[in-house]
Amino acid sequence: MIAKDVGVQLVLPSEIVDGLRWAVTTDERRCYSFFSSQTISTLSGFFDSPLWQELLPQRSFSDPAVYHAVIALTAVHQDIEMHGLPLPGQDLQNDWHRFALDQSGRSFSLLSRRHASQDPRFREVMLLCCLLFVLTQLIRGQYDEAFRHLQCGLKILNEARGSTHEPPVNPCIIAAFTNLEIQSLQYGECATLPDDSGFEHQICTVENLGVFLSFQEARQSLDSLLGGVFRFLTRCGALSEEEILADYGVLQQRQTELLSQHNMFVHGLERFCATRNLNAKEQRGAAMMQLVQRSLALIVKTSLLRDEMALSYYTPEYDEIITIAEEITSTFPGRPSVTLDVGIIPPLYSAAMWCRDRNVRRRAIAVLKSWPHREGSFDSEWAAWIALERLNVEAIDGEVGGP
Repeated sequence: MIAKDVGVQLVLPSEIVDGLRWAVTTDERRCYSFFSSQTISTLSGFFDSPLWQELLPQRSFSDPAVYHAVIALTAVHQDIEMHGLPLPGQDLQNDWHRFALDQSGRSFSLLSRRHASQDPRFREVMLLCCLLFVLTQLIRGQYDEAFRHLQCGLKILNEARGSTHEPPVNPCIIAAFTNLEIQSLQYGECATLPDDSGFEHQICTVENLGVFLSFQEARQSLDSLLGGVFRFLTRCGALSEEEILADYGVLQQRQTELLSQHNMFVHGLERFCATRNLNAKEQRGAAMMQLVQRSLALIVKTSLLRDEMALSYYTPEYDEIITIAEEITSTFPGRPSVTLDVGIIPPLYSAAMWCRDRNVRRRAIAVLKSWPHREGSFDSEWAAWIALERLNVEAIDGEVGGP
């Protein structure tokens, strides 16, 4: 029994006890209670989420494959709350992680038995389970396995694009996979789609980048910008100054387009926030989006520069980004250990890696270390370690300015 490892007594909601149409174990019940009371609010992240607050609770209550995938995710979530996040690649074999793998296996087995199902909701069930498998492995630090599941989910979504006889995929599911697909580009994964043709364009276009009716629409627009910037960075990040000059017209045009889109997003978010009476969570979410946007714009502005003096000009902007990140983190009543949303890690990582002032970079690293957590595929402690290693190497080689 895993129950011996749990420090507090968790009570399963009565509707789950009475309503499920299949047998459940005591450990599964404990996990589902933790999912209802902790995991949903944690993985909702910085914004309200119909995926976590509505769709997944409903489907996990009605479909055993989703239920067991939820239990797997919650088991590893409980473990990291008790023991901290594992390092990427660290293969943990404690009770909760073994239990999670068993639950994932049960879910996969149930899906396999229904492979030829004519149930019109089966595609949605497969996508939800696939998403939960991705997140379970990300939290476990098993990135290769997580990205394999992600590729399977993206393949299902690609097939769904041309389907006319099945219900359309729920936009919140598309948004979740879009978010993870974009993040995976930083690891050299899922780069199978041509520039600017990812799933974000099913739910967001340039024309509506500056017109939002909800925070969900604003987030989807930010995801679209994120995808464009990451693809542009992948395209030109390793180019030498000579290679940039040889293709400067095309690169500079794309840079200008991205910066124009960022300006549209900034003005749209400002207009949207001005029309609403924001609560504390919404204020924090809006500030988080503004932080990510500013960092993305700075990445675009510096992406074609290779001159040290020119790069040093942007040091105050990096410093300001760190200050904003510190202000945002100070507003959390309880800092989540893991979210699906991109938040402070990429902006701080960018400052820690690319600012030309050592003191500013050390400050960014310190903020990353102050909040050990994961945002999708981004790990704050891993990001801090990589940035510190780079800083140490550059200091030895005398490449970076500052004391």
